[in-house]
Amino acid sequence: MPNNSALVIGGTGLVGRALVDILLENTYYSTIKLVSRRSLNLHNDRIEEIIIDDFDKLEEYAEQLNANDYFCCLGTTIKQAGSKEKFKKVDLEYPLVLAKIAKQSSLFRQFLIVTSAGANSDSPLFYNQVKGEVEDKLREMKLSALMIFRPSLLLGDREEFRLGETIAKGFSAFLSFFMVGLKRRLWSIKATDVAKSMFLIARDQRRGLKIMSSSDMTNRLKSFGF
Repeated sequence: MPNNSALVIGGTGLVGRALVDILLENTYYSTIKLVSRRSLNLHNDRIEEIIIDDFDKLEEYAEQLNANDYFCCLGTTIKQAGSKEKFKKVDLEYPLVLAKIAKQSSLFRQFLIVTSAGANSDSPLFYNQVKGEVEDKLREMKLSALMIFRPSLLLGDREEFRLGETIAKGFSAFLSFFMVGLKRRLWSIKATDVAKSMFLIARDQRRGLKIMSSSDMTNRLKSFGF
């Protein structure tokens, strides 16, 4: 088994859960560090759980957070977070703190993060604005390898019910017949496909900046026969 290590933060979310499953299905990583506020109750010799009850304390755990490849799947909603300020903590501040820790690690190879198809720091939409801001600030950090994944509407079974996404999924199915090309670029993608793409890109060990849209991810998977 190769001596590669991965760190996943946000492993309880839609993409994060799928990513952890994919990393466990493959033997590429000999060590998989899972950073979360609660145990994921996964029993595997390759897993090392790092429980941090308050992510404001992330930097205090820096020595334990050494890894080759950092997968940031953090994401919430304003409703879940409770306010715009708390939303920014999860979607902006914590990813930046993790990236800082990653850059300082002697093991660091690459930082992979899930943002959004509409990420734009100049967007009038708060959600897209924050996603764009985290991308901008990560670029400013001059990481040796930064991989950004911009999924559109994520398809999958969430723990919480989101009415807006449920309605959008219905439209996605209805419009797919008429919008095959556009749908691939802007409309929907399975969370499992995002996770598979993250793993495949991480395995390439590329340098520099790479941004993957939903269509890029779909095409990448097709090239591998998925």
